[in-house]
Amino acid sequence: MATNIKSGMFVMPIHDPQKPFVQMIDEDIELAIKCDELGFDDFWVGEHHSSTYENIVSPEIFLGKVLGLTKNIRIGPAPVCLAYHNPVHVANRLAFMDHLSHGRLNVCFGPGAVPTDLEAFNVEPPEIGRRVAEAIDVILTIWATDPPYEFKGEFTDFQIREHIDEEMGIGALHKPF
Repeated sequence: MATNIKSGMFVMPIHDPQKPFVQMIDEDIELAIKCDELGFDDFWVGEHHSSTYENIVSPEIFLGKVLGLTKNIRIGPAPVCLAYHNPVHVANRLAFMDHLSHGRLNVCFGPGAVPTDLEAFNVEPPEIGRRVAEAIDVILTIWATDPPYEFKGEFTDFQIREHIDEEMGIGALHKPF
């Protein structure tokens, strides 16, 4: 019987904090490879900065490595913790990663929830929702429009209006694959 159900693996990942860091990373990479070999559709990893048992501080770097070791599986950060990042950087990095993967990138946005991560990035809990909503707006605006760019929000204020040279490719931000 045929089915349209897709299978994926979300990895927090949670490890014994006494394990060597490199061993944790290698185990998670092996899991991603195994998921690809088994025919899983998606592989997702979380983002945590101040937790030794959830060890992936940069899903993009980790998943970049996974891309080179897998053939078919779609990959994704889950979530990209938007409260911690400049959304212009996020839009460019994810668009680049989508091209690097030849379109195998899935994206999930979220706020981040580890209290010590919030503290490390100087994010006050009452502003998280507003930060995330604004960041999503910035990212989708960048992906949907061409220069000139201008965005003025509560947390993000950027513009590219001058020095744009389309012929030389200067001033345009990257779009997904």
